Amino acid sequence: MNLKFFPLLGMTFLFSVNQAAADTILLKNGKSHEGKVIFQDDTSCLLEVEYSKGIMEEKKFLKSDIKSITLETPDIGEFKKLKALNPVPDLLGVGDYEQRLKIVEDFINDFPRSEKLKEAKTIQESLKQEFEIVRAGGMKLSGKMVTVEDYMATAYAYDQSIAVQKIYRDMLNRNFLGALRLFADYESRFPNGKSRVELVSKIKQVLVFYQSSLNESLSGYDARLKLREAGLARMSNEDRMVTQGALDEQMASLKHRFELEKAMKNFWITPDAFHKESIVEALRQVDAEIKRLNSPPKNSSETVSLEDSYSEAWIKLPGASVEDQKAIIEKLKRERMPESYIKMLKGRLNPEQ
Repeated sequence: MNLKFFPLLGMTFLFSVNQAAADTILLKNGKSHEGKVIFQDDTSCLLEVEYSKGIMEEKKFLKSDIKSITLETPDIGEFKKLKALNPVPDLLGVGDYEQRLKIVEDFINDFPRSEKLKEAKTIQESLKQEFEIVRAGGMKLSGKMVTVEDYMATAYAYDQSIAVQKIYRDMLNRNFLGALRLFADYESRFPNGKSRVELVSKIKQVLVFYQSSLNESLSGYDARLKLREAGLARMSNEDRMVTQGALDEQMASLKHRFELEKAMKNFWITPDAFHKESIVEALRQVDAEIKRLNSPPKNSSETVSLEDSYSEAWIKLPGASVEDQKAIIEKLKRERMPESYIKMLKGRLNPEQ
């Protein structure tokens, strides 16, 4: 079972948790303002506030207008970061949990008298419980912990759900090419998956957006070349030679990648704004995929649910006779169950079987 899903997701999340201290100024008129008190004297107070994401501004308040000033203590600021660590996102690995637990442990050691100590220990216990499941081979999926035993019993269904989550993640991030590549992998591993009908409707939308993006790129191709040529013309001879050499090297790399990707069966081409052939080929792939997905399914009446076949085999195999076990395995092969799942199921047999 491969649980190295989204390896950078957790770390990226942790490094992004950096909330500014939230000091509070309460005015006599009832209004309150939060930010960071950066200066105050007997007559005024200067508060730094976030005007918009990443943009700070300073506000000055007269002490005669202020009812109270509440300065946030260091432990409260650190606890805000701590609280953002739990609940943990789906499909994170052992390393992500270890990093979260280290942050909680540091808080507990640094602020043993904090009013948030009890809450911190509750977060720590929750993380530890999930960590033990993940370390044993389990995972978190759809907000729920899945033990390795539960996973193995319905591995085909769980893996399909994980594959769908990855596709939806790329859709959400508008990574159309990534979503289409993951969908191609999904189709090869789960051709009759229960999620396919709903997923196909979403992929059709992705194809429309991706097609529009490619058409826009293609229509602007000549203009981009002219703009680049104009930029080169403005350079000195020496700079132009260096830049042209770098561009030639880049184009050679793009052509090489394009040829490699074209040689790969059913692999979505990586289009590049300055490689026209790759854009044209990507558009051809989009057109072909739209046509395929809009065509009536083949042998729809004979569709077999491999999710159900796997789960049923998992239950029946241990108690079945040797003859029946062979029949179950052969039936799965006829249904085109991937070999990796048949191998999992064979683990349910006694060694002599």
